[in-house]
Amino acid sequence: MYVHGGSFCTESAFCRTYNNYARSLAARAGALVVSVEYRLAPEHPVPAAYDDAWAALQWVASLSDPWISNYADPGRMFLAGDSAGGNVVYNTAVRAASGGGTGNHIDVEGLVIVHPYFWGVERLSSSELVWDGVAMLTPELIDRVWPFVTAGRLGNDDPFVNPIDEKIASLTCRRVLVAVAEKDSLRDRGRRLAARLRDCCALADDENAVTVVESEGEDHGFHLYNPLRATSKALMETIVQFINQRTALPLPAALLPELHELHACG
Repeated sequence: MYVHGGSFCTESAFCRTYNNYARSLAARAGALVVSVEYRLAPEHPVPAAYDDAWAALQWVASLSDPWISNYADPGRMFLAGDSAGGNVVYNTAVRAASGGGTGNHIDVEGLVIVHPYFWGVERLSSSELVWDGVAMLTPELIDRVWPFVTAGRLGNDDPFVNPIDEKIASLTCRRVLVAVAEKDSLRDRGRRLAARLRDCCALADDENAVTVVESEGEDHGFHLYNPLRATSKALMETIVQFINQRTALPLPAALLPELHELHACG
């Protein structure tokens, strides 16, 4: 299940950028991809995006759609997203671990969090202090985004955007990939989350459960707007390998129906 980025207030699952990316991910990984269209701020302030992602995950897990029930493997559910979408899928995984208040736990194999939007009141390092005039997202801009998309109800210290150890420790997924970009002002927030994942939750028992990949010389979201760049291809290959760790090679999408038929016969 893929959740698009856009600072909680722009972009769409149907826009060319994200539709192309979801199609490319499905083809490269040999996976069935559900791309989520969630309500955007400011017309629909956060937590509307979280509620929509949770509803989408419940729908996927219900296997009520014939295509999903016939071709998806519910034992290998991945939640993926970039930027704001990375934030949304992290919080969705936290919600899934507890059953979202319904008591119905949803099993998640792994998280793929690309250039995730996490922030806080304090600055972590020079990446959040110094802007050389070319960064896509400046710290000053990021400071204003969260209060705007929450209609002023939540500050930058809120657990939705500044994860706390209690929530991190509750995660029950088995693997996490965190991708950051060297020139991204959000870089060290992603690094920090990965470090805390290694320390705070069940993933700490497996030294290979948390993977961090950094794209040198790149800024926030570069892979979406320059998909043919070498660094974009490398990031896609890393994500594909992460998803397909159980298989020797990524499976062509065209083979999935036949493979599922064989599995059903077996």
